[in-house]
Amino acid sequence: MRLRNRNLLVDRIEYAEISEREVARRAGLSHSTVNHLLTGRRHTCSLSTALAIERVLDSAPGTLFAADSVDERSLLTDYARSVRLTRRR
Repeated sequence: MRLRNRNLLVDRIEYAEISEREVARRAGLSHSTVNHLLTGRRHTCSLSTALAIERVLDSAPGTLFAADSVDERSLLTDYARSVRLTRRR
């Protein structure tokens, strides 16, 4: 998954009023993974990492990260559909 916009991720974390360390903790990720995305050292991550970060920041799947492949796009679409169905209940 490719980070759509580093500044958007920074803004979402600031809006949530939590630290990048707290994002990492809640997402079950290392601090360095989140830090590298925030600082621009990394622009991509796994689908599971992207979804974990979006979930912590209460962002819809695919909002902060874009699929790099057809497989990722398909998985992201399926996941987003399941999230919408769960929220309707």
